[in-house]
Amino acid sequence: MQLQQIRSAGRLAVIVLPLVLGAAALLSACSRPASAKAEATPATPPVHVTTADVLDTDAPVVLQLTGSLKGMKEADLAANAAGRVTHTFVERGDEVKAGTVVAQLDMSSAALSLKQAEVDVATSKTQEDINQADCVRFDRLIAKGAISALEYDQSVAKCKTAPLNLELSQARQNIAAKNVGDGTIRAPFSGVISERYVEVGEYVQAASKVVSIVQSTELRLQFTVPEANVADVKTDADVSFSVAAYPDKAFHGKVRFVSGAVRATTRDLVTEAVVGNADRLLRPGMFADVSLMTGTRKLPSVPVAAVFERQEKKRVYVVADGRLEERVLQCGPVTNGRLAVENGVKSGEKVAVGNLTALFNGESVQ
Repeated sequence: MQLQQIRSAGRLAVIVLPLVLGAAALLSACSRPASAKAEATPATPPVHVTTADVLDTDAPVVLQLTGSLKGMKEADLAANAAGRVTHTFVERGDEVKAGTVVAQLDMSSAALSLKQAEVDVATSKTQEDINQADCVRFDRLIAKGAISALEYDQSVAKCKTAPLNLELSQARQNIAAKNVGDGTIRAPFSGVISERYVEVGEYVQAASKVVSIVQSTELRLQFTVPEANVADVKTDADVSFSVAAYPDKAFHGKVRFVSGAVRATTRDLVTEAVVGNADRLLRPGMFADVSLMTGTRKLPSVPVAAVFERQEKKRVYVVADGRLEERVLQCGPVTNGRLAVENGVKSGEKVAVGNLTALFNGESVQ
């Protein structure tokens, strides 16, 4: 019995001893002085930023419109004669000069008519010479009384009608020659073939379309202006626009043609600007987003270098009370490297420029 009590006391000592040691270690840690605790993280020092002033600028007043591009000249060439197509000399996209032959019709029948007209002209010319000689002879005979007045009048009538018959024959010859010439279809001006409608072997009428040609070194930008803004449209006004094919490129032109009346059905005014296209980037038929400058007004502006984009909105950091304040901008046009601002900043404020990706809202700055 005494032996069992001794064994139980030993097991209890094994359990209690670790608990006592742990409690002593905890009390020792709690009794350490405050200087032994980890030091607090120091505050972030202010960062140095370069700033620029928000300045007033004469911002252009811009009217946003839509339009489309047309060739300076556009034409659907008609056959202008009836016949079978024997040759085609152009394909879609070919550049041609004024007078270039684009197609040829079979004009063998017209050529025969021309030959007949030429013979008629020669016959009429001979008959006129004969009649003129008869008139001279009859003048001598009537003077001698060798012929009657009736015979003389008949000879004079022939002399007067002979030149008219010759003119008629010559007119028929000119018509026949024109018909032969119409069988050769030529470009009326320099341009690019946009479409070809016929193939060799087809029979065409005078009104049949053969090819379409456009002059694309200069283009017309056609757009419509709402009736409320008609007073803002001026000849020689600057126009800028963009097209889907080159979304990051701005193109420019000047207003040249303004319609004389507002369309009754749509209550708008058709306007055209002339656009240079020497590099052939633009094509007739393209849709355009148009910006028409109608005047200027005072707006605050910031350097383009101060603007960054986040969540598809343009923003700037304004330096206010030693800290950065992020602001969303309602933007106007860009002029001379500065962005006009409708809302978001005021003239006289300062904005951060450079290294914008390393800055954040509320950061302390020098």
